[in-house]
Amino acid sequence: MEKDYITIKFEIENNEFISASIDSFCLGFTPKEIWSPSPSIEHRTSPYKVPKKLNIGVRGCKETGAKFSPPPFAVIVNGEKEKVFIGILAEPGWHLWNTAYFDATEKGITVKIDLEGHSNPSDVIEHTKLYVVYGKQEEKDHQLLARGLKLSYPDGSAHLHKNIPSWWLMPIYCGYGDQVGISYELEGPDGPESRALAYCIQGLYEKWINILDEEKVPVGTIIIDAGWSEGGNWIPNRIQWPDLRSFIDRQHKKGRKVLLWIATWFTEGVPDHWCIFCGDKKLTVDPENYSYIKFIQNNIRKLLSSETGCYNADGFKIDQLAYVPTERNPLGGEHFGRQVKISENYQRVNHRGLLWGCELLYKLQKEIYTAAKNVKKDCLITSSTVHPYFHDTFDMVRLHDVGYIFPETDVLSAMKARADLAKAALPSHPIDSDDWVHSYYDKWLDFTTKSMTIGVPCIFYAERFVLIRPVSGVLPVKRDDLRKIARAWKKYIKQI
Repeated sequence: MEKDYITIKFEIENNEFISASIDSFCLGFTPKEIWSPSPSIEHRTSPYKVPKKLNIGVRGCKETGAKFSPPPFAVIVNGEKEKVFIGILAEPGWHLWNTAYFDATEKGITVKIDLEGHSNPSDVIEHTKLYVVYGKQEEKDHQLLARGLKLSYPDGSAHLHKNIPSWWLMPIYCGYGDQVGISYELEGPDGPESRALAYCIQGLYEKWINILDEEKVPVGTIIIDAGWSEGGNWIPNRIQWPDLRSFIDRQHKKGRKVLLWIATWFTEGVPDHWCIFCGDKKLTVDPENYSYIKFIQNNIRKLLSSETGCYNADGFKIDQLAYVPTERNPLGGEHFGRQVKISENYQRVNHRGLLWGCELLYKLQKEIYTAAKNVKKDCLITSSTVHPYFHDTFDMVRLHDVGYIFPETDVLSAMKARADLAKAALPSHPIDSDDWVHSYYDKWLDFTTKSMTIGVPCIFYAERFVLIRPVSGVLPVKRDDLRKIARAWKKYIKQI
């Protein structure tokens, strides 16, 4: 019987790169196409003709930019009739990169990993290999992807919870869309989206939730989005949220749960000596700084604990994952909308820890997850990482905002492609369908009434819909349409 897969060793290319290749003879066929499981920013899901080079990374790019940080470092290569899965497999602790390149020609495939000079290539090649899984007759691309990822990362198919709490599957309201909507209406559409942080206000959230209640939209989870705290310290802003605990307690009495938006990497409210710098520019927090980790552990306890003086929230929506430190166009910032970009003539990123790339993101997300579960075992942590290595750092895959929308974009199909990737990589994790859909009201309404077909349904708008392209502005959300969403979601609830 022929082997289902083979592994290939990486070799040192220079101080910053390692690479591995497999030629067409070893593949057994001539490559004709290469397929990225992560759709492009323009929602392309079809394969590319070779020759083609794909960049797959934490930050993403035009061709693999569907908001996942990171997606699997894997592709499918097609011949006339044959196909193979080609993916990178690393042992725990050795995913020490942000970006990998998959270069396909008719002669074969070369995979290059960018270590950015922060890890010893001689060490990394001992713990990293290229995994090649041969496709079966009539096997679809997502089926081969799922099989390849399960063979290379078998733990990704498991879930820490034997029984998922039923409330995890209830419809979600996230107030970010309404925050952007009211900022556009009051301040005009010409300005940064980050103005919306100023409208993450307790009274506004109560107003928006009351609208949904009036139209009987069956929301089970509320997400308080960006703006309830400073970017890095996760301490409630008492002006915008004068009594967060009472708000959460009232939602609990209605049978609802409350998640809080938190961003990885942001530095606002965090001392300089807990952060990573590039020259004199403060980029990100440092997950390997012991004092910083103890700080966020304590804040997470206060946010989730039901004790007097704490806030009794039910989990977190983890966001802004792609700010992982990198030498390739370093990016950081205090909070959403206040970025620090360094594009030329800069000193190297000053990080003296042992980790780099995906391992820094894994450690930070794992620390958040562990601290949260130590306080509330059934709390819900959502994230937009869909690599199976991250399976034990969060509970639910969030499909993230839809991004670019064109007149011809079928939003449901675009988001289903992301959901199919999530199911292949993490089949035991439920999916948050997200709802940050803008510009086309009819597309948003169609998606929101059907999103339960790809995951847990979510709504971002109760009062105002946001127009960004081709003209910025807002439209009122029609009460009849909220009732239409309510009817569709009630059918979903009966099935869960």
